[in-house]
Amino acid sequence: MSLEIKNFVVNIHVAGSSEDNKQEDLENLRSEILDECREMISESIEKSRER
Repeated sequence: MSLEIKNFVVNIHVAGSSEDNKQEDLENLRSEILDECREMISESIEKSRER
């Protein structure tokens, strides 16, 4: 099995915060989303190996 992800883009808009907080919030959200994606991919690979 192979998995290839190309051109994965996540656009996030944070409303109602100061500009400094917005940038920090954006980076945190991007990081969380990428971590979740990595975890889902790892789980998918693990399930495919069990088959």
